[in-house]
Amino acid sequence: MLFAAAPSKVPFYIAGGLLAVWAVLLALYAIRHPSFPSSKGGRRGVIGVSFLLVLGAMSMAVVTAGEDTHEAEAAGAVTGEFDLAADPSGAIAYDKSQGNVEAGTVTIKLTNESSLEHNVAVAQGSRQLGVSPTIKGSETELTVDLPAGTYEFYCTIPGHRAAGMQGTLTAR
Repeated sequence: MLFAAAPSKVPFYIAGGLLAVWAVLLALYAIRHPSFPSSKGGRRGVIGVSFLLVLGAMSMAVVTAGEDTHEAEAAGAVTGEFDLAADPSGAIAYDKSQGNVEAGTVTIKLTNESSLEHNVAVAQGSRQLGVSPTIKGSETELTVDLPAGTYEFYCTIPGHRAAGMQGTLTAR
């Protein structure tokens, strides 16, 4: 991504709107006055104004190009939900080692299709904020309130966290 935040699209909308209004007014006037533009200078003026408006709209399209934050969120899934899955083959691992969520009430959805028991806990430092029920071959959820910050998620089954079943969750 080139820019940290997408530029405002308002200048493009204004330039495009002006071009559209110009085209409609020009068409309506030309329909009512079949000889429009009647002079060579008038034709040059219409072409010149049309060219400048098209150039302005195209320039604003380039200047304001960038990822829309809503599209970026959809691609990066920055929401109040975090989907997590235990390795279905039975390995002691989650499918993700990091994630981003929207600060506030966060729901972590854990899917465990393996034959081993797993759960998910969330902590900040040494303070555990919540832990889901332990499951195998099913799904569970953990809902916690996460102010903006960095948190750890991990499996509390003895030995699982030490084996690498953990990750970092960032609330923005």
